[in-house]
Amino acid sequence: MSADNRGIRTVVSRRNLVKGGGAALAVVGLSGTGAAWPDWKDDDREDEEDRDEADDWGWERTGGVRITAHRGYRDVFPQNTVAAVAGSTRLGTDRIEIDLVATSDGEIVVFHDAALDDLTDKSGLVGETPAETVLEADVLSSGETIPTLEETLEAVRPPVMMNLEFKESGPLSWREFAERTLDIASGYPGDYYASSFDPDAIRAVREVDSSVAVAPIFGGNVAGNLEIARELDAEALNVSTGALDRDLVETAHDEGRDVNVWTIDSWREASEPLELSVDGLIADYPNMATFALTKSHHDKPGRGNRGPFE
Repeated sequence: MSADNRGIRTVVSRRNLVKGGGAALAVVGLSGTGAAWPDWKDDDREDEEDRDEADDWGWERTGGVRITAHRGYRDVFPQNTVAAVAGSTRLGTDRIEIDLVATSDGEIVVFHDAALDDLTDKSGLVGETPAETVLEADVLSSGETIPTLEETLEAVRPPVMMNLEFKESGPLSWREFAERTLDIASGYPGDYYASSFDPDAIRAVREVDSSVAVAPIFGGNVAGNLEIARELDAEALNVSTGALDRDLVETAHDEGRDVNVWTIDSWREASEPLELSVDGLIADYPNMATFALTKSHHDKPGRGNRGPFE
């Protein structure tokens, strides 16, 4: 981890953010000095006007490749928390990936595992535990608690593209889960899309709102997942580094789909996907593409007209 990243400290908790309505989000910056995050208004578009022209999803192509903060840069911040999304936003990520599960009473919360045991001070399955208990669970002894989806989206200011991964539906059907999730997400002022390892989850999204972009997630069975992408006319594929190859990228691009690769933990892991002209890297740390992108650009100035190096 770089010295800059080690210097990042968050001084906001889920409760502080909720009580303050998000207006006084404070994060200690790269210099180590604290500065309040400015209020963000729907009609304040100055930052967006300064950005590169967006594609059809409203996604930027800065440098040709987009970086997604996996669980809100889980190796920098306590994963899937308000502090993680606020911190990764401040670090300038293009997108943020968060995991969604349902509690026993149907609350959509941001958490990765089916059970509370490994990542919090509570125990039991999230889907069998009421929201009142789940929302008090301390994540990785950080002092940050599991947030609701609504609280999490409130912390992303200014808004960036959100990757909403449908993880565990608990007592809900996938359709009920999609209805509740998309109802909440519809109030978010930024862009978002739904992804999942479970094809039925993204089928439900298509049924509830066909305008919401979707992406199957997979680490194998490439042929089967390409068929699912075709069935659902998915806008992207979120594929593991182990399943990635040139044929997959070329097929996806020929069919008009983006390819996002997970999970990138070093510039070495970023190098091959960038050489293959993927569209996005899903990373646990910021700046994973910086060296690999520069090196590849230097070594291969004449590589094709699609991807990060033109």
